[in-house]
Amino acid sequence: MSERKNHRLFSTLLGWSGWATASAGVLFLVYGYVDREGTPWYLDLAVLVLSIVVPVLFLAGLAGIYGKLRAQAGWLGLIGFATSFAGAAVWLTFGVRSAPHLYRHLGERNWATAPRVQEECGLCLLAKLYVLLGSPLTWLLVGLSIVGLATVRREVVRNWGLLLLATTLFGWVWQLTDDDAGIVDVRLVHVAFGILFSLGWTLLGYALWASKNKTS
Repeated sequence: MSERKNHRLFSTLLGWSGWATASAGVLFLVYGYVDREGTPWYLDLAVLVLSIVVPVLFLAGLAGIYGKLRAQAGWLGLIGFATSFAGAAVWLTFGVRSAPHLYRHLGERNWATAPRVQEECGLCLLAKLYVLLGSPLTWLLVGLSIVGLATVRREVVRNWGLLLLATTLFGWVWQLTDDDAGIVDVRLVHVAFGILFSLGWTLLGYALWASKNKTS
């Protein structure tokens, strides 16, 4: 009876985590669209809310992925999960800490137009690497890349590993072509792979939801 109850609880958590993961993918795309130079002032409140909601949903999604793959990930996968959780937690911390400042400046887009590294130092690679390494999303991607490599070797969860690796690849290209944190500035590529990264997270969410009645 206890084992059946635990399985039912685990299935419920996987289902909710699947919805959170899919929502993270969709809202990440929305967040990237509204948090940019030239966005109308009336979307400032949406940016403020999404800067907190999106990392919360990523954390919930990571919890579901961890619950699904923890038994097959091994010690390398556990390191990857720890790195990803840390990246998402720091991302959330940034959002919470900046919320009061953003609220005080609703309707003013000054806070949304941080100076680009390219404009400050041209092709200064070290400065771009500094910004890249300081981005919480970078460490979330590092961790998920490790998890993907750890699970793709296991036949039981190989499809999960491939999906994680594909999603993180899209995320890496998106990150490396970002205006501020990227190594190169290729806007069209950045937008395209941002859409693919969001789609990857949505598919991960569906996979979690669809597997909620299966044993992990």
